[in-house]
Amino acid sequence: MSIALYQYRVFWNGHHGALRSGRHTRRLFETPKLPGSETLNVEEIDYAPEVDVAQLREAGEDWREMSPSEVAGAETLLAMLVTSEAMPLAVAA
Repeated sequence: MSIALYQYRVFWNGHHGALRSGRHTRRLFETPKLPGSETLNVEEIDYAPEVDVAQLREAGEDWREMSPSEVAGAETLLAMLVTSEAMPLAVAA
């Protein structure tokens, strides 16, 4: 699935990925850490709630459905993306 097909997406294929929340998009160059599930050793993740996709793969394991806490972590990442892009990175002097 393309990151551009859906308004909300957390995607990581083991090498690269992206976060998308509405008009806010950020490319990923390292594995995203899901808030509340930081100890997971995530190898791949695909979260696209618009099409009921919520799955991940931990290192050495098969794909599985994300738990409610992992989904909450993905939602937190998307909310943080909007918040971080809404705030200026530097204040003019």
